[in-house]
Amino acid sequence: MITAFRVSDALRCMLVGAPGGANQAAPTESVVRCRPLRNSTFWKQSIARDSHRVTVGDWKGLDLSSLASARMRSGGRAWEVDRLYLRNQEPERALDLLEQVVQCAGSRGAERVFLRVSSDSPIVDAARKVGFYASYEELHLTGQDWQADSSDEPISRYSVESPTQADFHGLFQLYCASTPQQVREGVGMTIDQWSDSQEPAQTPRIETVLKLDGKIVGWRMFEPFGKTAAGSLQWHPNHPEVLSHLVQISQQTQNWLIPSYQENIAELLTRLGLQEVGRYIMLIKTVAVPIRNRELSYVEA
Repeated sequence: MITAFRVSDALRCMLVGAPGGANQAAPTESVVRCRPLRNSTFWKQSIARDSHRVTVGDWKGLDLSSLASARMRSGGRAWEVDRLYLRNQEPERALDLLEQVVQCAGSRGAERVFLRVSSDSPIVDAARKVGFYASYEELHLTGQDWQADSSDEPISRYSVESPTQADFHGLFQLYCASTPQQVREGVGMTIDQWSDSQEPAQTPRIETVLKLDGKIVGWRMFEPFGKTAAGSLQWHPNHPEVLSHLVQISQQTQNWLIPSYQENIAELLTRLGLQEVGRYIMLIKTVAVPIRNRELSYVEA
């Protein structure tokens, strides 16, 4: 029987050590760290009935058979399934779990639910039956002590800055210019949808923007995870020379999750000696948000 988690359920799982097995979802921190996520923070959130997390479990009597949990991303419109544990690794058990956890997230205001899984995961077919669709693939590249090529064009043309609140709209414009429409339809078409869909920071991030005549033409993010770090880049298609500068200031970054539509970054990093260690699919499901106020409203004709 699949039910939403209660405080007593979380306490019971803390005592018996559930859930067991491998996490079938692949949140960024799990991919970068390449080891299972710790349960301690997860159980604390469940006990506290955190409004930023929803969890459902499939119970066989007093035993937890399978579990799915989703957390809010950067805003209430976007959530991500970051934990998916299945008994005996049976993908068909994911159908009802995903359907239920999406329904719970929708009741909290979710308009989009994200799920990253390995490209060869049997969960892909189960998720599609629930209504998820593959938005884009991601390539995980990793390498230690790699060196970027020096650029012929002086970086002095650009101002290198840390982004401020005033740059928020400029970053959205860069996202619109550098991201295919079919991907934006899944991640978010409006500035509010895009903002909510950003992955939440797990550790303090370092962000840098490159500006030309006051306009943002490149962005780079560095996020440390213990002894390693993950990075992301975006650059304006009208300024391809910016890519080499962004890579130059990212040489301390050991891990990259490169979307399939950023093949130039993947090719460049591969030439510099980074190795492919995994491929993933980002699945997205749009959710019909329930109406919260059914009263009539006055409008102008």
